[in-house]
Amino acid sequence: MPHINSSIQIQSANEISLIRESINIYQKKNNSFALCSKAAKWSDDLSPEKLFGRQSQSYDYLIGLIASGVYFKDWETMHGVERLNHTQLHEIGIDSILLRDTSTGFEANICRFNELYIICFAGSDELVDFYADIRQGLGYYEPQYFQAVNLTNILYKVSKGNMICVGHSLGGGLATFAALASNTPCIAFSSAGVAKNTIQRIGMDYEKAKQIANDGLVRFYVVRYDWLDLLQSLKPFPPALGNKIILDYYNEGKTWRDWLPHRLLTRNFIAHGMPKILKMMCHFTPWENDSRVVNDDIEVQLEQFSYGLSFFHDDQTDCWQGCCENSIKQGNIAGFTNLISVGNKPVHLDKLVGYSVRSTDPEFMKVLLASSYASDIKKVHLGNERTFLHLAAQSGRLEQTAILLAEGCEINAVDSTGNTPLHDALGCYALLVAEFLLAQGADWRIKNHQGYDCLDVLENHMVKADYLSPQGRLLREKLTLMMQ
Repeated sequence: MPHINSSIQIQSANEISLIRESINIYQKKNNSFALCSKAAKWSDDLSPEKLFGRQSQSYDYLIGLIASGVYFKDWETMHGVERLNHTQLHEIGIDSILLRDTSTGFEANICRFNELYIICFAGSDELVDFYADIRQGLGYYEPQYFQAVNLTNILYKVSKGNMICVGHSLGGGLATFAALASNTPCIAFSSAGVAKNTIQRIGMDYEKAKQIANDGLVRFYVVRYDWLDLLQSLKPFPPALGNKIILDYYNEGKTWRDWLPHRLLTRNFIAHGMPKILKMMCHFTPWENDSRVVNDDIEVQLEQFSYGLSFFHDDQTDCWQGCCENSIKQGNIAGFTNLISVGNKPVHLDKLVGYSVRSTDPEFMKVLLASSYASDIKKVHLGNERTFLHLAAQSGRLEQTAILLAEGCEINAVDSTGNTPLHDALGCYALLVAEFLLAQGADWRIKNHQGYDCLDVLENHMVKADYLSPQGRLLREKLTLMMQ
């Protein structure tokens, strides 16, 4: 199996500049919300049941436009689909602050077509600078998976299950995870993988979840040469779940220019973007002719990607704050310790602590709390009156939760929605964190602004006991007993 050389040789800043410029121009020129045919128009009686299935459907093109729409703020309606604004969200009982979280990068839209609700998750906007995420094995984004479950759980109650999950890239992984938790259909694009331990941490059996996704709950589109799809064919990266529908990158034959090194790599990133996916969906119309779906020649693609990657320039952030953040992303605890020991540097503590809370390694949090910044950290709050303990709880970070409590963080702190860290842990289905908080004396009787105490959150969660592994059911039963 070909592999990606981790010691990239820096050739010239000009090559990466050219790649970035090419991708940016392509994205801007191909931003259109037009339907490619009348067949892509939705029928008024569209339902989740009609969208279930492994094969491509004509409905999927408009779903792709909705997935692309999460990156743009200048639209309200699209072919009968309305994007709910703050007022409309409030009317159905959803606080709009749940759709954006700058501390984790989480972002989503909630749309509506007649009575059908569509939850759409955004991917990472760091299109080229992806090395930090590769080095973290894609585990860096795990907190967003729990946030996706929390928001989907709320929408599931509002819609009474009449909903679907949609997303692109990382957002495709979030949509897959949310669909498995809610048992609602998912249509995704260039979908990120969902790690086995992430599935298990909400109490589900991975093999069962994988089978459910593949049987028709989840389908996702990929354009040939997509860099994320290539990486996920290699271990230890988790594969995307569901049925993969592969579209060719070229609608006509290649020319000699397509084999230039910078074009090989540019192709990998353009293939990952929604504009290219939509263009190829429109060109090949796989819902009309499945013979236009290409085979998965992953070995050949990896060889070409490895060659193009050797021309990639990994930019370094010059500022101290950026170096600290990059150290956390890269799992470089020694480098981070050295940087923090310098001290007396201008710092955005909310961002830096946020990174350490979400890291897979709790040592970063320990280093910060043992530094000269410790006293300031305890005074800093995130937006909407949230504490770092709220962030750790909703991120499913058990060790960071324990560290923050040991440092004196208020266990029953209430944010602007009335939620305590225990509310957040249960809403995101981070059950191990919830168990720990209860054992440490968290008050489950506190009601949030919707009138729910923590037992209400657990008992009314969309994740049903039938979906859980034996261990997951036992933990859920234990938590119920702890709150009685």
